[in-house]
Amino acid sequence: MRKLSLIIFLILGWGCNKDDPEKFTSIAGYWIIRTPDDATTVTFRIGQDSNGEFIVESAAVRHNGTDYNAQPIDAGIFPISPTQIESITFRTNSFVLRFLEISVNTDFTEMDITNSILLFDGVFREFSMIKATRN
Repeated sequence: MRKLSLIIFLILGWGCNKDDPEKFTSIAGYWIIRTPDDATTVTFRIGQDSNGEFIVESAAVRHNGTDYNAQPIDAGIFPISPTQIESITFRTNSFVLRFLEISVNTDFTEMDITNSILLFDGVFREFSMIKATRN
């Protein structure tokens, strides 16, 4: 009976020590940014290339009810550290979106974006202190 109790205790202990599959360990993954006026939504995936450098993939932009995904979106990211990003930029012939001075929380679920500059078809908008969240 003691051996059975010990075996059950060990099995339960192993189950409790497993890493949480929902826990994020880097900025890699799917993100969404919404402007405070809900006019613009940017969804994107941060991945890594063969050298381990972070890259932006699968970007989609919606502004004032229009999807701007018919043409390829040129995107770039410039991380400074695991929790600091200098900028994330998205651009096409129709728009330029630039998110600057970004802090990522330690559980990698939110980005605090200090400055956002959006230019759609010649119309300039700017926001400060917005968030990106995991999508």
